[in-house]
Amino acid sequence: MTDLSIKLSAYLDGELEAADAREIEALLESDPAARAELDALMAADALASGQFDALLMDPVPLALAQKIRSSPVGGPPPRVSAHLIGGALAAGLAFFVSGGIGGYFLKDQIAPGGTVVAKAGWLSDIADYHAVYASQQRHLVEVPAEESAHIVKWLGATVGVEFSIPDLSDFDLTFEGGRLLVAAGKPVAQLMYRQPDGAVIALCLQSGSSGGAVSAPGFKEQTIKGFDFVSWSANGARYVVIGPGGKPGLAEIAAQAAREV
Repeated sequence: MTDLSIKLSAYLDGELEAADAREIEALLESDPAARAELDALMAADALASGQFDALLMDPVPLALAQKIRSSPVGGPPPRVSAHLIGGALAAGLAFFVSGGIGGYFLKDQIAPGGTVVAKAGWLSDIADYHAVYASQQRHLVEVPAEESAHIVKWLGATVGVEFSIPDLSDFDLTFEGGRLLVAAGKPVAQLMYRQPDGAVIALCLQSGSSGGAVSAPGFKEQTIKGFDFVSWSANGARYVVIGPGGKPGLAEIAAQAAREV
């Protein structure tokens, strides 16, 4: 970053002394290049401040999502005279995307022509379903927990995966029942659990490539569309535990589910 960039950044953050701020404003009045650089910094700041929620709709590692949640970006920049804001905001977008957090979120997700490509696969569909069903009370599930034997037989035959319903009561999770979903064009069994505070945690399973023995699955943690996921593959099936964003203990819940499912 150049000395000018550092000064402009400090100007936007309101960190300059009055005399230094007047000096920068005079430079912006007379120097188109300086105004363009300010535009770029303002665009980057606007993206960072206003679009983290949208960015978290895309799949990101759970640890990174938690770091973002715990380290919010600072407040909006001070007002800048309208005549100082030129037409170089596109440069600011490039500035944001080319490095740091913006570079992470968009790397490997841009197709020819600049189109952002979603790569969440079946988990993206799971997130959409969970956003709808997790808010339900009476209609949280299709088949209630009292019919667990039917749930195992029905969903197992439909999905093509033999499974048992994990006992997750050690995590204050009560099994509520199950329902059938479709994700990435294939049936998915969804087992729904609820905690005393009303939070809904779901275990979903779908036939797919095996990732090794169920006793030692390779867990992948990420956040998609505001929900936290822990996924793994084992014995010819794919599994995922989904819960509210920022809810602690999801990895431990997934580990218990993997042992018992």
